[in-house]
Amino acid sequence: MKDIREFLKYVNIFELNEKINSFRELDFKKLDYKEIQDAILNVISFDTPQGKRSVLPTATTSYIKGTRFFRVRHIDNNYTRLPLKSMSTVADCWEAPSDFVKAGRLNRDNESLLYTSPIYPAVAVEEMKIEEGQFFSLIVYEAIESINATCIGFGPEINGLSENEALKLKMLQYFLKHEFTRDVGKGTEFLYRISESIVKDYFDLPSEVQDAWSYPSVAKKGGYNTCFRPSTKRKLKLIGVQIASLTYGSEDYLFKVWKVAKDSGNGIDLTYYDIGSLEQKSIFPEINIIDTSHFIQE
Repeated sequence: MKDIREFLKYVNIFELNEKINSFRELDFKKLDYKEIQDAILNVISFDTPQGKRSVLPTATTSYIKGTRFFRVRHIDNNYTRLPLKSMSTVADCWEAPSDFVKAGRLNRDNESLLYTSPIYPAVAVEEMKIEEGQFFSLIVYEAIESINATCIGFGPEINGLSENEALKLKMLQYFLKHEFTRDVGKGTEFLYRISESIVKDYFDLPSEVQDAWSYPSVAKKGGYNTCFRPSTKRKLKLIGVQIASLTYGSEDYLFKVWKVAKDSGNGIDLTYYDIGSLEQKSIFPEINIIDTSHFIQE
């Protein structure tokens, strides 16, 4: 906190506001990663007696052993024979091979990361924009030990700061949060260069203290996501997969689970089970029995 307070002495609020406005007027489609990184640094750094500097606090959170994490994959509604093409192996439950990976909020092209939502599966469903009646795979993991995550976009700790210092720090942190959580749609994927640059330059701690990143969900307000590198997913175990669909109510929606799947025991293939089976009751006892005739076992 001492270093932060010293740095904040040289942060001029008017200048910071002007730099933020100038940043948001840039044509990001024409900028490469290096140019975007330089533009971000220009906003959050100021001249000090030690030279041009930026000092920002880093917040962390932890998920206890036993915490569940969720990931969603789309299913082709026209293909209902088991095993499903998109979910037939254990490898299908984890991050995609790098050759098939496009840039995302935390990754560049061909950089494979495991995106999940902790505790609440509805967040993962919202992230994938699942529509009513559409089938999807809900992949369930569980932490086998405590997981430490670096927080992105969380409110700054302002205890011990003056009102003026707190305002400066909030402006800096909210700038990074706003740019990180930009809504990205089809045709604007180039905006991911901003969020990926913010993550890797300012929220990437050594593996000894960081297992993952935790950040606000853009799709589900109030929700959070957790992203793992392949090298740190060792702290997760695969519980299984639920083949599900959604039914929307007046205020919320309900999950309908049609089949479940789990590792067949060889670490390679998935085996599917009916709702009501002993295997389903063992891995997902919370599921209620419904008609499961939609999917056909080959």
